[in-house]
Parts: sequence; C-alpha cells; structure tokens
Amino acid sequence: MDASTGPVAGPDILHDASGPGVVLGVVGHDIHVVANRILTIGLAEEGFRPYNLGTSNDIVDFADAAWETGARAVLVASINGEGEGACGGFGAHFAAVGLADVLLYAGGNLVVGDRPSAEVERLFTGFGFHRVFHRPSSFRPVFDALKRDLVDVRS
Repeated sequence: MDASTGPVAGPDILHDASGPGVVLGVVGHDIHVVANRILTIGLAEEGFRPYNLGTSNDIVDFADAAWETGARAVLVASINGEGEGACGGFGAHFAAVGLADVLLYAGGNLVVGDRPSAEVERLFTGFGFHRVFHRPSSFRPVFDALKRDLVDVRS
C-alpha cells in the first residue's frame, strides 16, 4: 500500500465485517507481514472490522488510517524490535490530530534485546499506548482486551 493514499479496499480491508473498526500494521522499517495477516483474519473472526496497513508504517500512517476509517482502535506491531524508536509520541500525535479517544495497542517484539515485559510496558504506556503486549504467546489476550475495551462500541 502506498502510505500517501491511505487504506484502500483489498484483501486486508474487510468491509463486509461488522463491529468496531481496528487499524493494524507494522511500524518502522519492519517488513514482517505473516503475523500481521494472521491477526487481520483473527480480528475479523472475532467480530471486528480490520483495516490492515501492512508493513513499514509510521505514526502519521496509523493516525490517517484511523481518521479515514473511523476506527476505534489501532494495533501497532513490531517484530524486529524497532517499536521503541518508532513509537515515541504516539499518544501525543493522536491527541494533536483529534484522535485522543482512539485506543492504542502495541504488540510483538517491541524492543531490541531481552528486557522484562513490565519494563517494556512502562515504556510504551509512556508513549501513550493504552495496552502493551510484549512478546505475547498468542493473539487471544489482544482479542479479549479489545472486546473488553470496546464493549459499548457497535461500529
């Protein structure tokens, strides 16, 4: 996807799904796409309307997609550890462009090296993320958290 054009209809934008919209994508220069695609399918199966930006995105790409789609949540992934360098100021940017009510989740292998999950969670909540899933063993905790957080949102 060309980041300058925003999300376009295609196999990773499932317009026939109902439920709250969720933007997801991989941040930074990370090109790991497989888990991102599986997460898209899982989100649709769990009743969400996913908008998958694919790989190599920055804060502006996520904010633009949330604005354009009316998504209620954004899932930012990093597999190669670039999340720490690419996600600083995420919450501040969303607030500055009028998207302070959009839930921000981060997940994957978010930092380079082996750091305790609690330390990584503190770092990313400091960046403005509402939930952090550092090296989760499955997507189930993400799906469950989204369902709890978006319980009153129908679309």
